[in-house]
Amino acid sequence: MTPLLLAAGGMLPALSSNTTTDPAFAAGAAIGGPLGFILTIVITGFALKGIFAKAGRPAWAAFVPIYNYIVLFRIAGLSAWLVILLFIPLLNLVALVLLAINVAKVFGKGVGTAILLFLFAVIMYFVLSYGSARYLGREAAQRPLGSAPRTPTGAY
Repeated sequence: MTPLLLAAGGMLPALSSNTTTDPAFAAGAAIGGPLGFILTIVITGFALKGIFAKAGRPAWAAFVPIYNYIVLFRIAGLSAWLVILLFIPLLNLVALVLLAINVAKVFGKGVGTAILLFLFAVIMYFVLSYGSARYLGREAAQRPLGSAPRTPTGAY
């Protein structure tokens, strides 16, 4: 036997093709994957529902994946085309930072809220949705962060 075969001898069992898959694991993945996806959509939908209501948008839009981000970008005073950036690695972080900053602006909040929106988006969407925050209109997104007027200037 050659030294190469002797060295690879310990790896051969891992490289064999007669491994079996546990049926319980396969069933769990088949059920758990879609169930987790649906649960994520529902939780995010309820988090965004209040924001959409405060901005005068239909509540059902919060439960439609991708479209809910299109509406959220519009509420934040940003172009809906920025949703495309969410599908590009690293650029999605830029889009989410812009979204967090502008959502904080249109709700009259400051830098701290923008940071928390970026780091803990779903939790902060619940806070903005069901807390005392008021939607100030898309015009508030044009002001510096934390200097928006405290009264609404217009609807969506």
